[in-house]
Amino acid sequence: MSIQLTLERKIKGTLSRWFGLKFKTPSETSKVRKWVLPFCIGKGCDIGFGGDKVVKSNCDGIDFPQPYTYTGKDKVDIGCDVINNEIPVPDNTYDYVYTSHLIEDFADTKDALRKFIRILKNGGNLILVFPDQPVYEVYCRKLGIPMNPYHVHADMGYDYMLRQLNGLPVAYDILFRSNCEVDYNVVMVLKINKQSA
Repeated sequence: MSIQLTLERKIKGTLSRWFGLKFKTPSETSKVRKWVLPFCIGKGCDIGFGGDKVVKSNCDGIDFPQPYTYTGKDKVDIGCDVINNEIPVPDNTYDYVYTSHLIEDFADTKDALRKFIRILKNGGNLILVFPDQPVYEVYCRKLGIPMNPYHVHADMGYDYMLRQLNGLPVAYDILFRSNCEVDYNVVMVLKINKQSA
């Protein structure tokens, strides 16, 4: 990371923390889009997209009716509090389900995965982008950026997510993975084969 970018992030982090100023920031999706787009084929959805859907067409944006992040101008197609409610979409609707920096906010990660997999077609791609929490905390401290207070799991990361997936009644193939090659981001693209419970 360049010295100029590091300094800019530290200044914005300080202004945000001390004065409550909000800055429009690039989405986490923008950092990994080039990797995940090849797996976003067919009709899909982006859950918790905060204004920047992974794909701009044939992709339903599912988020709060008024998202709490400000990373783009894409409109909400399906308003829903995904953490506390079922997604109001029939089973087996989407060819791919994409979510970035939301699953770490669920107290019950397996329930989040269940919600995402329920609306995914059998053989579809589940695309997860989430922080490695220990790496994220170091990153925030280094740059003076306030940490997201909604992250629930101190051990969130690639191995944590594999343990959660292995506790579900599904089989999966890992089509792509990246473990903190960009900042603190873990990217997992999984082909999901549903099994009976």
